[in-house]
Amino acid sequence: MGNVSICIPVYNRAQEMERAIRSALEQTYSDIEVVVVDNASTDSTWEVLTKLAASDPRIRAHRNETVLPRVQNWRRAVELAKGDYVKLLYSDDWISATAVERSVEVLEREPDVGFVYTAMTWHYEVPETCYRRGAGRMSSLEFLVRSATVEDQVPVSTSCTLMRRTDLLDAFQDELPTNLPFDFSHGLGLDGTLLWRVADRYPSLHHIPEDLAHSADPHAGEPNTRMQIGAEKHEMMWWAYRNAFAQSVLASRRPAAEIRALRAALLVSCVPLRPTAVARRNLRLYRLLFPGRWWAATPFAASVRGLVWRRVGQPLDPTIPL
Repeated sequence: MGNVSICIPVYNRAQEMERAIRSALEQTYSDIEVVVVDNASTDSTWEVLTKLAASDPRIRAHRNETVLPRVQNWRRAVELAKGDYVKLLYSDDWISATAVERSVEVLEREPDVGFVYTAMTWHYEVPETCYRRGAGRMSSLEFLVRSATVEDQVPVSTSCTLMRRTDLLDAFQDELPTNLPFDFSHGLGLDGTLLWRVADRYPSLHHIPEDLAHSADPHAGEPNTRMQIGAEKHEMMWWAYRNAFAQSVLASRRPAAEIRALRAALLVSCVPLRPTAVARRNLRLYRLLFPGRWWAATPFAASVRGLVWRRVGQPLDPTIPL
C-alpha cells in the first residue's frame, strides 16, 4: 500500500495541535508521516511542536519565517508531504485510530474513486454527527449536487477525507473571485473548493459512515468560522460557500448537461420555490454568481429532482449557520 502523509497546518493552537498530532500518531496504519507546519505562531506552538517531534521520528516539523495566508499554509504542508495519499487535518480536529487504514484500503482497491470521506462528530455544546449516509460508492455528480446545498450530508472539511496528494495539490486556489456584495476576505469556502475540484476529476467517491473524524471549537489561534465572522453574519457565510461552489462549477470540465444540473442544484438551494421577497432577493444574488448565463440551468434534470422535491414548500433561511 502507498504511504500516507497527515498534514497539519497550525497557527497559535498549541493545545489543539497536540491533540491532532497524537491522533495521527495513534493510527493503526503504520506507514505514515505527520507533517506539521507552524505558520510563525506567537504562542508556545513551536515549542510544543519541537518537543513532540523529538519524541517521534514520524513527525516532520516546519516553521514559516513569516505568517502566510491560511490557504497558502495548507498548501505548504501538502507540498512538503512525501506520501502518495494525504489527509489535510486542521489543527482543531482529530481522527480515530482506524481512519487512515480504512480509507487507504478503499483508494488502493478502487483507483477510480477520487477520495474517501467518513462521518464526522462535531463536539460543540451537544455532539452531533455530520456527513453520514449509506456506506460505499456514490457518483461524484451526486456528491456535487448535494454539495450545492452545503448543509446537506456531504463534507466541506478535508479532515474527514483521504485523497491522492497530486489531486489535492492541483485543487488549491488561494482566493476566490466574486460578484456578490459581500466581503469574502476571510476565505470561507476554500476548504469546500478542495473537495469539489477533486470530485470533479473522478466518476465516484466512497463513504465510510462511522465517525472517524472529530472537531471542536478551538480555544484560540487562527479564527474559525464562528470566531471570525460572528453569529450575526451567518448570511455572509451562507453565500460565501455558494460563491465558492459556483466558482468550482465555472471551472468544471464535466459534460454540459451535468454543468446545467449543478447550476440548477445551486439555484434550487439559493432561491425558495415560492414567490417571496427573499426569493426575489436571492435570485438577484444567484444571477451575480453566473453573469451573462445565469439562466443556463436544467432545474428538473434527473440528478436534481430529489433536491427539488425536498425544497418544494420549504422556507429558506439564509441566516441558518452551516
